[in-house]
Amino acid sequence: MDVYIRGTLEPLFSSSSDESSQSSESIQQFAPLLSQFAYCTFLNTDTMAAKVASAVTTSQGAGKPMYEVTIGEALVSDAPAIALIGANTFTATFGFSVPADHLADFLASTYSSEVVEAEILKAQETNTSTIVARDETGKVMGFVQLVRGITEECIPGDASSHAELRRLYVDTTAHGKGIGSKLIAHLENMAKAEGFKTLWLTVWEKHPQAQRLYQRLGYVKVGETEFATGDTISTDWVLAKSL
Repeated sequence: MDVYIRGTLEPLFSSSSDESSQSSESIQQFAPLLSQFAYCTFLNTDTMAAKVASAVTTSQGAGKPMYEVTIGEALVSDAPAIALIGANTFTATFGFSVPADHLADFLASTYSSEVVEAEILKAQETNTSTIVARDETGKVMGFVQLVRGITEECIPGDASSHAELRRLYVDTTAHGKGIGSKLIAHLENMAKAEGFKTLWLTVWEKHPQAQRLYQRLGYVKVGETEFATGDTISTDWVLAKSL
């Protein structure tokens, strides 16, 4: 099963409703983002430390059809494809839950080609690596980001040893092919090789499928945080894994 941060690779609801249609049309009229997520709510510290320390990666289900991809650093020329995958998947999953104008604002500031291109160009400055999965033709089928030097207060341990797994998205035509799992494994190895001890991420509280997948991969809930799409505030779980 493939998933991505802030939702699922497979839409929770059909995009055939009038509201979803209006949301999609509004994406063409992007405006600046109104806000970002705020605080992190704590769980019991002793419990968190024990859970994170004992987290163990478990194996994926056997017999799943796999998709041959090459994993590597994103190029500037990949920006349009990354932006399209991000905008389409975010809209399919969360478009029903926020006003169309708020959704458009968020997508404009996060998943426009210009924004994605700037993120790739400023990778060293922002300590953020964008990793892509390409099929045999070179087409980008998914992406994920490793963000260094960032943490949440609810994550136990030395903050300098924390890194974030952010924005895991896979093209809708390649769901269930194992691409998301490959991207996660690559990012975990990358973070570990760089000396990070804890990898963390956020996942929507109303997405049990994604929560279960990450838990199977050794991630445990250590707290909660807020995520804002315009004026719409939702709650995300903060999950962490000891590398």
